[in-house]
Amino acid sequence: MKALVYEGPGRKSLMERPMPVIAAATDAIVRVTRTTICGTDLHILKGDVPTCTPGRILGHEGVGIVEETGAGVTQFTRGDRVLISCISSCGKCEYCRRGMYSHCTTGGWILGNTIDGTQAEYVRIPHADTSLYPIPEGADEEALVMLSDILPTGFECGVLNGKVQPGGSVAIVGAGPIGLAALLTAQFYSPAEIVMVDLDENRLSVATRFGATKTISAGGKDVARQVLALTGGKGADTVIEAVGIPATFELCQEIVAPGGIIANIGVHGVKADLHLERLWSQNIAITTRLVDTVTIPMLLKTVRAGKIDPKKLITHRFALDRIADAYETFSNAANTQALKVIIETDAAGTLSAKTVEETGTPAAADVWSCDLATRTGLVLHVRPVRPEDEAPLADFFTHVAPEDLRFRFLGGVREVSHERLVAMTRVDHRTTENFLAFAGEGRTMVATAMVAFDPSMEKAEVAISVRREDKHKGVAWEMLRHVARYAQARGAAYLESVESRENHEAIELEREQGFVAVPYDEDPTLVLIRKDLRRP
Repeated sequence: MKALVYEGPGRKSLMERPMPVIAAATDAIVRVTRTTICGTDLHILKGDVPTCTPGRILGHEGVGIVEETGAGVTQFTRGDRVLISCISSCGKCEYCRRGMYSHCTTGGWILGNTIDGTQAEYVRIPHADTSLYPIPEGADEEALVMLSDILPTGFECGVLNGKVQPGGSVAIVGAGPIGLAALLTAQFYSPAEIVMVDLDENRLSVATRFGATKTISAGGKDVARQVLALTGGKGADTVIEAVGIPATFELCQEIVAPGGIIANIGVHGVKADLHLERLWSQNIAITTRLVDTVTIPMLLKTVRAGKIDPKKLITHRFALDRIADAYETFSNAANTQALKVIIETDAAGTLSAKTVEETGTPAAADVWSCDLATRTGLVLHVRPVRPEDEAPLADFFTHVAPEDLRFRFLGGVREVSHERLVAMTRVDHRTTENFLAFAGEGRTMVATAMVAFDPSMEKAEVAISVRREDKHKGVAWEMLRHVARYAQARGAAYLESVESRENHEAIELEREQGFVAVPYDEDPTLVLIRKDLRRP
């Protein structure tokens, strides 16, 4: 199987490793469909985690499908879709009985640390009955990856340890993924102020969209004074440290209010000073914690109820074969604007294809509805077309240039009639799918992506159109990638598009995604762009 292997500080490689096997009666083997990269993985690569030794498969988050179970597993069977907790717990030892799963005497944080982890096609999960969670029918698996670690970590280590209260004030130092997870879950308790501090202006902008009441750039002067000014001079009741370096821990000590709490989340690789000469009389508490994931069941219900949307944290997606690119993107977030990245294995496509085959109606099952973030930060809500979409489609096509209407399987039209719109909204989902992309608070339709399969289902044709006002924002790139994944999941070997020879921008976009241009014999002014979906 393919797996990302830690080879020592600063070194990692995607390589072939043996399949994991059942080692104890309580084990399960899970076929990973989606995983992600954590800041802790970067700490491992820096050499900050000596318990993780060279040769270890990295990763401790993900979702997947149960492949095999030991004789002692009673809660799961082969084929079950499961959420993998980053913490393995026996449920029986002294620490587990106290709810401190992170200190389980035969578990704890072992995945991707002391045993092989989830950044692979398969993973062995010890104590499967108490370390896996069933995925509810219809749940968005990408969103649930965020529940393996980041959401419970931000909530348990930051919000719960920090005792966030209604009407209180919260300062979160660090607007990275874990700080944003704390921001999202802090709002469960309705604090009056949530102040976000970070160096990255883009992340501060994201924090504002996620619910921060104020943001402060750590690159400015006297950050502590700015926080104090926002809190009436007293400081924040709860201060959450979400970075893990000495400077940020010291800043937290400067901005905590008398009687307040500093809740540390960050992974600290070097010592940090504690200024008791100032703090000894201030009635403050400092908490530390390794996530226990005891709140996963509650967070699952909250996500299912729509009270929180962890998918907001996802900015990039990669195939497992491109995990090195994923690490490069994630570790250079200041340039790439990355928050969380999703890494998909081939099994993710297999699962989606099975769902389509069983239902025959991927739109009805909403299998392919998702949010996608473009390189410019525009968030797209993408879903299959519905019968009631005729009116917004009609409006959309008034904002599309005429040359964009020459779709191969729309018959080379120069206008879109009522009959054509009806045909677009009442497709046969077995042979055709039309995806619509919406953006902004008003959910304006900004793009369409239409894909049709030939009778053999071996070849699919795609046509994408983007609203004039939203061109050059990365919309077409994301829609093409989404459609390619869909066609691949349906079993197509090739995905094709017809372009004008003069449309260099579209041809270059497709080339970057692995398409190759070939002559189009029916019309010399056009070129056929084809991608082999059987290749990685």
